[in-house]
Amino acid sequence: MKTPHTPAQLQATALARKRALLVAAVALVIGVVMLGLSSAFLQLHCVMAMAVALSGGIAAARAAGQIDRPSVRRAGTIGGMYATLAYAVPFMVFNFIDWLTLTPGKVAERMAQLTPDQVAFARQNNMQFGLEYFKAQDVAYVFGYLLFALALGSLIGMLGGILARRQLDSAEGGG
Repeated sequence: MKTPHTPAQLQATALARKRALLVAAVALVIGVVMLGLSSAFLQLHCVMAMAVALSGGIAAARAAGQIDRPSVRRAGTIGGMYATLAYAVPFMVFNFIDWLTLTPGKVAERMAQLTPDQVAFARQNNMQFGLEYFKAQDVAYVFGYLLFALALGSLIGMLGGILARRQLDSAEGGG
């Protein structure tokens, strides 16, 4: 059974969404810049996605906490998800465009980038690298970024909400 929300909770959620959208706009710009720097450095993108999610969670939760203190965790989840999804959008678009524009020439370029270990692994497992393989890889990246952003954004955003609540509690308590 769904619990009814108080007017304060609804107002806090609306304010959290506004703040989350602001952070998401910044995260989108950061995502475009990071994509421009390197589309292949996945470890860096994961760290940046976590930082963006934490920032979004803290910002949204602090905004909501001024109106309704119990709403900060949920607000943090909203902020983290919005921010991480916005950060991931440029990478999703990049891989979608790669999927649309994949040609045999690009397949040859990708095959040339494979390491000897990857080629040996493929031969041992009877894998064929071709157009369909790389198209499937691009589709997997698009949906992988989406799922990663949703899962990571909600979890790290919730942690951001918890941190924001502690910050608000310590500021209120004077120490």
